[in-house]
Amino acid sequence: MASRPRRASSAATHGRRSSIYSRAAEGGDYLEGVDRGAGSKARRLSVHLPDELQVDECKLEEHFNLIARKTQKDIGEGGAAIVKLMKSKTAGNSEKHDKVFAVKEFRPRDPEEEEQRDYERKIKSEYAISKSLQHPNIVETYHLCHSGEKWYHVMEYCELGDLNDLINRNYFSREDRNCMFKQLVRGVDYLHQRGIAHRDLKSENLLVDKNGCLKIADFGTAEVFVGQHPGLRNCRRQSIIDPEEPIRLCEPGWVGSRPYMAPEIYQRKGDYDPRAVDVWSCAIVYLTLCFGGNPWDHASPDCKNFNIYCDTWDQWLDKYPDGQIRNNRELPAFVYTKQFMMLDDVGTKRMVFGMLHPDPNNRWTIHDVLDCKTVIEYACCQQEGYSDDIKKRQKKALHNHVPPKQKSHLKGKS
Repeated sequence: MASRPRRASSAATHGRRSSIYSRAAEGGDYLEGVDRGAGSKARRLSVHLPDELQVDECKLEEHFNLIARKTQKDIGEGGAAIVKLMKSKTAGNSEKHDKVFAVKEFRPRDPEEEEQRDYERKIKSEYAISKSLQHPNIVETYHLCHSGEKWYHVMEYCELGDLNDLINRNYFSREDRNCMFKQLVRGVDYLHQRGIAHRDLKSENLLVDKNGCLKIADFGTAEVFVGQHPGLRNCRRQSIIDPEEPIRLCEPGWVGSRPYMAPEIYQRKGDYDPRAVDVWSCAIVYLTLCFGGNPWDHASPDCKNFNIYCDTWDQWLDKYPDGQIRNNRELPAFVYTKQFMMLDDVGTKRMVFGMLHPDPNNRWTIHDVLDCKTVIEYACCQQEGYSDDIKKRQKKALHNHVPPKQKSHLKGKS
């Protein structure tokens, strides 16, 4: 069957990757999954959506006048949606309530792919999850809107764009990258404590505002792995989950972006814990911050670099069959490769190997990462929401991550 033509996305126009990959029917290479509409067949394999969702919706015209809708500027594009910059007619002018918003316009439904009800449930599920999250390191979502047959999410605008663009400008210092990583880990820890896994963490889905605050975005593949879906709570904020409550594992299915996907996604040997997938992706983001690129193309046996990585783990496991990454233990020999030797210190290297453990059962949790001495000591320019515990008092950094060419421009507008 011939593949149908698809609209060019940022993956095609800017060298970025689509969020969904699937294996060709004949078992060949990995292909980009269907990228029309709010979701895809690949997403449908493992996302569990409630039958009925309680969300408030309104007309786009209530918040944005005709001029705003006609003069909007496209600021991002992906498989499922285009993100536009619009000026609101209802928001205040204060610093907290800016008039400019990022408006995510979902692509029209493909009648051959999904029913209208399924299409709308996915949009509403993503909105309900996003709306329920209130944390400094997560993009704030304000409204679910519709206009004609189109659907929109209205979100806060992050002026510096995505982390991938900032990495490509190659100006981050060691302090910058560690600060960004610490903010990412804090955001993911918040998600996991409230029963939500992102499942598509990558540098393109991490936005940065004008103050240098990193924000996790795009919850189109998020999974509620414990507790009640926010769409059944009218988008009310999730409580911290009971650690004794059973975890709902995800069924095998292609979800995520190829270089950031954990090996258990590729293996498809059984249900998987989405939290471990997020931890793996966070580690790849950190290595991308450090190296300017990914350590391997994909975490599967047909990738040479990843095979070498796994071979060093096999040798290490012969010596340490319990599989635990611990202090005062040597690390797998991959630590002596040129890139990994560039990592700051043994604590950082240990953390990375703990997060990139091939066995998800022995992989560090996101709380292990946040609580390790290495990350506690990373200086961070964002202090909102940090613990006041004297043992974990955060070191404040003096940077703001603004690219050098933009500093004078932003300073003049503040």
